[in-house]
Amino acid sequence: MAVVFVGFDYMNEEIVAEIKRNVTALLETPEGSCPGDRAYGISFDFVDMPINVAKNLAALSVIDKLEVYEPRVELKEITTETDLESGHLKNIYLIGPNKDYEETEADEE
Repeated sequence: MAVVFVGFDYMNEEIVAEIKRNVTALLETPEGSCPGDRAYGISFDFVDMPINVAKNLAALSVIDKLEVYEPRVELKEITTETDLESGHLKNIYLIGPNKDYEETEADEE
């Protein structure tokens, strides 16, 4: 898995660093493994599925979790690299700012 962040040039560096930490932690955590919040993390139900199905299920999981845990961003694109020799797939998530996100007073505190 790899995460590429795009379109954050106009944002405060501290906020961008916070967003990157949050997104990276979310995407690297298997769903169900966080004792304080079993819903946190990404579902890995797509493992061993056909490539197109796996890609779609991974994208849906990421989209759903970003809406809940880091609504300031959205998944722009997902690409898959295949290593034919090893048979491994690598998802690359392109993450950008969510233009529709509006901060509330609770977010600012």
